[in-house]
Amino acid sequence: MQVEVLFATARMGAIRVGLNYRHSKGDIERLVEHSEAKLVIAADDFVDLVSGCSPEFGLIMAGDGQGNLGEYAEALDFDAPLPDFPRPKGSDICQICYTTGSTGNPKGAIWRHSGVLAVLGFSQLDLKLNEDDVFLHCLPAAGVPSILCMWNVTLGFTNVIMPAFEPGLALDLIEKHNCTSLLFIPTMITGVCEEYDKKPRDVSSLRRIYYGSASTPPALVRRAGEVFKGIELEQVYGSTEGAGGWYTKLSHADHQWALENDENLLSSCGQPMIHCRVRIVDENGTPLPPGEVGEISVSGDFVMDGYLKEPEMTEKVFKDGWLLTGDMGRLDEKGYLYLVDRKQFMIITGGYNVYPIEVENVIAAHSATLEVCVFGVPDDKWGEAIHVAVVPRSGHTIDPDELREWCRGKMSKFKVPKTVEIRDQLIRGATGKILKRAELDRRVKMLEAD
Repeated sequence: MQVEVLFATARMGAIRVGLNYRHSKGDIERLVEHSEAKLVIAADDFVDLVSGCSPEFGLIMAGDGQGNLGEYAEALDFDAPLPDFPRPKGSDICQICYTTGSTGNPKGAIWRHSGVLAVLGFSQLDLKLNEDDVFLHCLPAAGVPSILCMWNVTLGFTNVIMPAFEPGLALDLIEKHNCTSLLFIPTMITGVCEEYDKKPRDVSSLRRIYYGSASTPPALVRRAGEVFKGIELEQVYGSTEGAGGWYTKLSHADHQWALENDENLLSSCGQPMIHCRVRIVDENGTPLPPGEVGEISVSGDFVMDGYLKEPEMTEKVFKDGWLLTGDMGRLDEKGYLYLVDRKQFMIITGGYNVYPIEVENVIAAHSATLEVCVFGVPDDKWGEAIHVAVVPRSGHTIDPDELREWCRGKMSKFKVPKTVEIRDQLIRGATGKILKRAELDRRVKMLEAD
């Protein structure tokens, strides 16, 4: 249903607003109101989630299965002549895509038809998918993953769409449908590797795993290569503001070279893709030379028009035709991009700048680590103190003092965490990404309560 609605709204010139079922009821209502949506289409499973919405044209509910689609089926069976909708222009708005909210409240990125078509065209030149692929969709098709759902129409391959991600189900579907390609975010890689260790499946059909959406520790990349032996790994980096288009790619050849020569390359998210220009700039927007850390900025036909009803925020993220991503990074002499972290999460401790990803990559390499989140918390002595929230792997334990001692041998003294918190799980957003801002807020509240 999601895919049908995606194409139907685009053809008729309507604006699609994807809503993630993992959002709370209140969030759904706020996004419907903020976007001024006129109609809501939802599966019966989510009737409670959308019951508080009151769009101008009401709700259309769809039941389970092709034979019982309820009001949605009635709409499909409507036999009156369809209006002769004029074809949308490239400059028309295609989608309002809300960000995941990993750094705060979701923002509505405005995608135009021309931008989406640019993404579809150029990404296919870089991603090596073809008509014999069977692509497993593991992410909700509310935002950026909606672009992935269009690939099969333009290239002629098969889509397998998960109703909701669950590691065991993902492995079962790969085995059942002989899936050849998929896209994981890091937390999904972690879950699937853990599940495979418990109960291996036949995943021999799998040819390629794309991964991205958040920083991926090299240790996790190595583990994925050990579980899915012989497959091609490709890391992609992008954001909602790029209309679903990725900015850079670390290719399969790059992965092979890194594993055979220098694993530090696995910390990179690759070189710019064919449709994208990438540069690093300082706080004034001046381009920086290779090796220097600054804000990542991108340019191309795929970039959003701006944020819905956020003119001041839109003005802040655009400078001289370039989109400021809010991510900090550096380019090396060969044009490989290294993601450092979100600009707002840089830690200043004792006068030193520390980027959380540096510490996270070290802790992720510990044999007992399943997931890790690093951030700075207010501290009277240091300004900010480095705090670690870490989840142990199944059957393993982590001693905070031992972990800090382990870190001392692998990083500068000022980067060693001051505190370590052992957790059963970390806070996730609607797409499954770890929400660093929510983890930080949680920790600060705990400190204030003490």
